[in-house]
Amino acid sequence: MNSKSYLLGLAILAALGWIALTIVVLRLDPFTSTALAVPFFLAALFMALTGTFALAGFYFRVWFRRGEIYLQHISISLRQAIFLTIAVEVALIFQILRILTWWDGVLIAAAVSLVEIYFSSKD
Repeated sequence: MNSKSYLLGLAILAALGWIALTIVVLRLDPFTSTALAVPFFLAALFMALTGTFALAGFYFRVWFRRGEIYLQHISISLRQAIFLTIAVEVALIFQILRILTWWDGVLIAAAVSLVEIYFSSKD
Protein backbone atom coordinates (compact mmCIF):
# COMPACT_ATOMS: atom_id res chain seq x y z
CA MET A 1 0.00 0.00 0.00
CA ASN A 2 1.17 3.48 -0.71
CA SER A 3 0.94 6.50 1.54
CA LYS A 4 -2.11 7.92 -0.23
CA SER A 5 -4.20 4.87 0.62
CA TYR A 6 -3.16 5.11 4.28
CA LEU A 7 -4.04 8.80 4.34
CA LEU A 8 -7.37 8.09 2.67
CA GLY A 9 -8.08 5.43 5.29
CA LEU A 10 -7.25 7.88 8.07
CA ALA A 11 -9.46 10.54 6.51
CA ILE A 12 -12.33 8.07 6.23
CA LEU A 13 -11.77 7.00 9.85
CA ALA A 14 -11.87 10.63 11.00
CA ALA A 15 -14.96 11.45 8.95
CA LEU A 16 -16.83 8.36 10.16
CA GLY A 17 -15.79 9.15 13.72
CA TRP A 18 -17.07 12.72 13.54
CA ILE A 19 -20.32 11.57 11.92
CA ALA A 20 -20.79 8.89 14.59
CA LEU A 21 -19.99 11.38 17.34
CA THR A 22 -22.57 13.81 15.95
CA ILE A 23 -25.19 11.06 15.81
CA VAL A 24 -24.43 9.95 19.36
CA VAL A 25 -24.60 13.49 20.73
CA LEU A 26 -27.82 14.34 18.90
CA ARG A 27 -29.68 11.03 19.29
CA LEU A 28 -28.67 9.49 22.62
CA ASP A 29 -29.63 10.98 25.96
CA PRO A 30 -26.93 10.24 28.55
CA PHE A 31 -29.38 10.68 31.42
CA THR A 32 -31.82 8.00 30.27
CA SER A 33 -29.45 5.45 28.70
CA THR A 34 -26.09 5.94 30.42
CA ALA A 35 -24.96 2.36 29.84
CA LEU A 36 -25.41 2.80 26.09
CA ALA A 37 -24.61 6.47 25.48
CA VAL A 38 -21.27 6.80 27.29
CA PRO A 39 -19.46 3.83 25.62
CA PHE A 40 -20.75 4.86 22.18
CA PHE A 41 -19.67 8.45 22.84
CA LEU A 42 -16.19 7.36 23.94
CA ALA A 43 -15.77 4.97 20.99
CA ALA A 44 -16.90 7.58 18.46
CA LEU A 45 -14.68 10.20 20.07
CA PHE A 46 -11.73 7.78 19.94
CA MET A 47 -12.22 7.22 16.21
CA ALA A 48 -12.69 10.91 15.46
CA LEU A 49 -9.74 12.15 17.49
CA THR A 50 -7.37 9.40 16.36
CA GLY A 51 -8.04 10.08 12.69
CA THR A 52 -7.90 13.85 13.12
CA PHE A 53 -4.74 13.85 15.24
CA ALA A 54 -3.02 11.38 12.89
CA LEU A 55 -3.77 13.46 9.80
CA ALA A 56 -2.77 16.69 11.53
CA GLY A 57 0.41 15.10 12.88
CA PHE A 58 1.31 13.67 9.48
CA TYR A 59 0.92 16.97 7.64
CA PHE A 60 2.71 18.79 10.45
CA ARG A 61 5.65 16.38 10.10
CA VAL A 62 5.69 16.66 6.31
CA TRP A 63 5.65 20.45 6.56
CA PHE A 64 8.60 20.60 8.97
CA ARG A 65 10.67 17.64 7.72
CA ARG A 66 10.81 17.68 3.99
CA GLY A 67 12.85 15.07 2.18
CA GLU A 68 12.15 12.15 4.51
CA ILE A 69 10.20 8.96 3.90
CA TYR A 70 6.49 9.66 4.21
CA LEU A 71 5.54 6.16 5.33
CA GLN A 72 7.55 6.62 8.52
CA HIS A 73 5.68 9.86 9.16
CA ILE A 74 2.36 8.01 8.93
CA SER A 75 3.26 5.32 11.43
CA ILE A 76 4.77 7.78 13.92
CA SER A 77 1.81 10.16 13.57
CA LEU A 78 -0.67 7.33 14.06
CA ARG A 79 1.14 6.10 17.18
CA GLN A 80 1.26 9.58 18.66
CA ALA A 81 -2.38 10.18 17.76
CA ILE A 82 -3.40 7.02 19.57
CA PHE A 83 -1.43 8.02 22.66
CA LEU A 84 -2.86 11.54 22.64
CA THR A 85 -6.38 10.21 22.18
CA ILE A 86 -5.91 7.76 25.05
CA ALA A 87 -4.79 10.65 27.26
CA VAL A 88 -7.86 12.69 26.29
CA GLU A 89 -10.17 9.72 26.85
CA VAL A 90 -8.68 8.90 30.27
CA ALA A 91 -9.04 12.54 31.32
CA LEU A 92 -12.62 12.53 30.06
CA ILE A 93 -13.42 9.33 31.96
CA PHE A 94 -11.93 10.85 35.09
CA GLN A 95 -14.10 13.92 34.54
CA ILE A 96 -17.19 11.75 34.08
CA LEU A 97 -16.39 10.06 37.39
CA ARG A 98 -15.75 13.50 38.95
CA ILE A 99 -12.22 12.59 40.05
CA LEU A 100 -10.20 14.68 37.59
CA THR A 101 -7.87 17.18 39.20
CA TRP A 102 -5.00 19.13 37.71
CA TRP A 103 -2.35 16.75 39.05
CA ASP A 104 -4.20 13.81 37.52
CA GLY A 105 -3.96 15.60 34.19
CA VAL A 106 -0.25 16.16 34.73
CA LEU A 107 0.24 12.49 35.60
CA ILE A 108 -1.72 11.37 32.53
CA ALA A 109 0.39 13.65 30.32
CA ALA A 110 3.59 12.42 31.98
CA ALA A 111 2.61 8.77 31.54
CA VAL A 112 1.78 9.24 27.86
CA SER A 113 4.99 11.21 27.35
CA LEU A 114 7.08 8.48 28.96
CA VAL A 115 5.47 5.80 26.80
CA GLU A 116 6.12 7.90 23.69
CA ILE A 117 9.73 8.48 24.72
CA TYR A 118 10.13 4.73 25.15
CA PHE A 119 8.77 4.01 21.67
CA SER A 120 10.75 6.88 20.11
CA SER A 121 14.00 5.62 21.62
CA LYS A 122 13.43 2.18 20.07
CA ASP A 123 13.30 3.67 16.54
